[in-house]
Amino acid sequence: MASKLPPLNALKAFEASARKLSFSQAAEELCVTQGAISKQIKLLEAHLQTALFDRNANGISLTNAGKQYLPSIMNALQTIHSSSAQLQQKNHHNQQLTLNLIPSLASLWLIPRLDKLASHLPDLSLQIVLGDGQFQFHQNSADIAIRCLPLSLTHENSCLLSKEVLVPVIHPNLLAKAAVHTPGDLLQHPLITHVTRPQLWPQFLAHQIEADSNHLNDATYSHGFEHFFLSLEAAKQQQGIALVPELFARQALENKELINPLDIRYESGFGFYFLSPFYRQQASIDQALLEWFIQELS
Repeated sequence: MASKLPPLNALKAFEASARKLSFSQAAEELCVTQGAISKQIKLLEAHLQTALFDRNANGISLTNAGKQYLPSIMNALQTIHSSSAQLQQKNHHNQQLTLNLIPSLASLWLIPRLDKLASHLPDLSLQIVLGDGQFQFHQNSADIAIRCLPLSLTHENSCLLSKEVLVPVIHPNLLAKAAVHTPGDLLQHPLITHVTRPQLWPQFLAHQIEADSNHLNDATYSHGFEHFFLSLEAAKQQQGIALVPELFARQALENKELINPLDIRYESGFGFYFLSPFYRQQASIDQALLEWFIQELS
């Protein structure tokens, strides 16, 4: 059915020409040449298989078919114009984005800052969905995604928001039972593992414990969890030491719910990336949200 519709440019040329009864004035209004208007009118007449204008030495006039056609076309173009303007105004004042991000970043970092985001971008409405791992944009998915990925320059359509900095955190009650004065003393406590990145503890310990008298194989591993927010909660419940991103643990550390016993900070080689499809690279609301994330994470 869509293929049987006349071209929109031809309809616009007809409406302007019929309203002014002048091809030259229609061309001036539409910012095209008079030849372009004449070509569009001929295209429309060929499509409809009927003449819309009488051409004579004194100018143009509408045929009976043209007079019958004009009111409907004027109404249709006005409806398109009004609907488009309303939609543009709505999008300007209430811009909605679907954001797909990792669960821990959503629950521990973003949700506590939604009021601050609303103050900064009052017209933005986020639809937040959760996901993890590599992300591929496709129709009806998200507008933007945030993922924790290995540091690399090869991630397409991405911007590094922040490097991932890990900290070991423990409940004060556990620390009172077995004090931690050196990195090796961490091994006195069960280590809460991260299921999807089990290499984190071995890498961290290898980096921290060098000539220490304790050996890496002395480590005792506790329960494992898929997401950092679960590991953090397990640490609060005195299940052992959790190794989590500093930005997720910050509030618990400030509230003294948990302690980083040696004030250790460890760059994991991962980072938080802001991902957007190529066709949204210039969207102003996307750029504004990106700048807010960079500012807050810095």
